[in-house]
Amino acid sequence: MERDGNGWVECHRGHRHWGVHGAAGLLLHTVDESGGLRLLLQHRADWCHHGGTWGLPGGARDSHETVEEAALREAYEETELDVTRVRVRHTFVDDHGGWCYTTVYGDTTEQLGTNPNEESAELVWTMSDEVSALPLHPGFGSTWQQVQLPGVALLVDAANVVGSVPDGWWADRAGATTRLASRLATMLATTVPVNDRAGVVTSLHLVLEGKARSAAVESPVHAISAPHSGDDTIVEEAARLSTAGRQVLVVTSDRELRRRVTEVSSTVHVHGAKWLRNLLDEPAG
Repeated sequence: MERDGNGWVECHRGHRHWGVHGAAGLLLHTVDESGGLRLLLQHRADWCHHGGTWGLPGGARDSHETVEEAALREAYEETELDVTRVRVRHTFVDDHGGWCYTTVYGDTTEQLGTNPNEESAELVWTMSDEVSALPLHPGFGSTWQQVQLPGVALLVDAANVVGSVPDGWWADRAGATTRLASRLATMLATTVPVNDRAGVVTSLHLVLEGKARSAAVESPVHAISAPHSGDDTIVEEAARLSTAGRQVLVVTSDRELRRRVTEVSSTVHVHGAKWLRNLLDEPAG
């Protein structure tokens, strides 16, 4: 039944919550032109419960809805966001016993336009590292350290990825690498698995060696020309990118190189060429 989720309930902890069937909110990420990780926050109108605080667009889930459907519906109602351009990824459940709030993660390729309804004082695409300084809604504030995602630098071994499929790349290595770079550009702002968690791709780096150095690589992909060994250059770049605890995801299926880059830092992780190719072959969301 539509809107049968509206209403107050008391959880097993003795707290009062809105949403008979629980509630859900949309944690939507994108990347700005400078590579900054941003998320859409709602500054709640003063008349609302916990008015004046910052949180996610969201609200009560109806009995017939999935949590993903509820989060997208509420986000549209409160922001007029074009939810058809949101790529839903995964969820985080804050279970209070008898009531739960589900954070639905999504990403999008740009800062989508919004139009706040009466529940919002304003809607802002906020830098992820500035969220903690805001007066947060108590529920959102209590889980922020758990739900926040890091930015990830994606570092790709071009020779290994191009060579992973027998499609004639050996006849035109530069051309095959150019095609890879063009497809790789679509990975910006994509949520990817990092170790046992997830992160959002905020920068793209493609290491070129040999004849592939003449490949045409355009923004947002950064081309890195290896002067000698491509593997050595990838290790050096992984070390550079991982400074200050930054998360780095190296894409290669070379076993020795995988071992070397994971020894650089605990913030450097690895996925194989097949993983990347499968993502690039997915239809656009």
